[in-house]
This record gives sequence, C-alpha cells and structure tokens, in this order.
Amino acid sequence: MVRYVHSELTAALALLAGTGMGAAVAVGVHDGSVLRAGSVGKAAVFAVVFLTLVTLVRGTRFKWVGEVASFEAAVPLSGPEPAPTQRPFGLGRLLLFLLPNLVVGVLGFTWVLLVPLAMAMDWLAKAAVGARWERANGRLLWLGQDKEEPMRLSYSLVSPPPPTRTATDAPPA
Repeated sequence: MVRYVHSELTAALALLAGTGMGAAVAVGVHDGSVLRAGSVGKAAVFAVVFLTLVTLVRGTRFKWVGEVASFEAAVPLSGPEPAPTQRPFGLGRLLLFLLPNLVVGVLGFTWVLLVPLAMAMDWLAKAAVGARWERANGRLLWLGQDKEEPMRLSYSLVSPPPPTRTATDAPPA
C-alpha cells in the first residue's frame, strides 16, 4: 500500500524530471535554437496558471474532474494503520517518463513538452487537494488495499500526537 499524496507527488516529480531532461537535451542538441528568448518564461507562466486552475477544479465535487467526492467515498481500513509496503517512486516510472521526453528533445519538438508539463501540474494539484483534504478531515488516504481494485481509496485515522512530557516525565504545567 502507498499513501495517495506520496504516489501523486512522486509521479509528478518523475514527470517533471523527465520533462526537464527533455528540454535540456533539446537545448544541448540544437544549440539553444529550439528555445526562443521568452519561451521559458511563457512555459513557467503556463505552468503556474494551469496548476492554479487545475487545483481549483480538482478541489470540487464535480463528477469527472473533482477529487473530493472520491476522497469522501473512501472506505475505512480494517485494523491498524498500515506501513507502506510499496515504494511509491521507482526507477521504472522515471524511465517511462524520461525516454519519450529525451526523444522529443532530440527531435527538437520542445512545444510537445508542454503536454507532460501539464500532466505533472495535474498530479501536483491532485496531491495538494489530497493533502488539504487529509488535514481537514484527520484521515490519511491510501491506495492499494484492495488487490482487485488497486486504485480504490481507503483511509486511516490520523493518530493524535503523544502528550508532551518534561525532563522529569511530569506533564507540562
């Protein structure tokens, strides 16, 4: 099992790393001629605006694009909080995102790199909405409890922090 927020964050980071490498290869192979003076700034503005819009939409209960309804439909875990059994970040995922972006960079089609950039912004938005929901509801979202439906969400309650103690093991005043 893996935490939902961790899964979305690591996927977004792997995709951003692949996109960055694709852009770096494009600049290296084509002597920077594929990137015009304002294109990097435009891409950054696109990323920020897209991230903002997607986060606002993902934080709704809309049927196909909102995430909140699926969080609320999560089933409780039976038993204690699980320890993560699957590492959310794998070399395979990084290679899956890296290789196509490197090919795009070699070919010089840098405008195509906006597609994985938008996908990464969507995953970052889903992670942000998931983290906000977890904090507001006192629950942790998990993926992979059900072997038949590995993308089905489950939740566990956040355990309260232990009480603070002093050096003499007495409760604080």
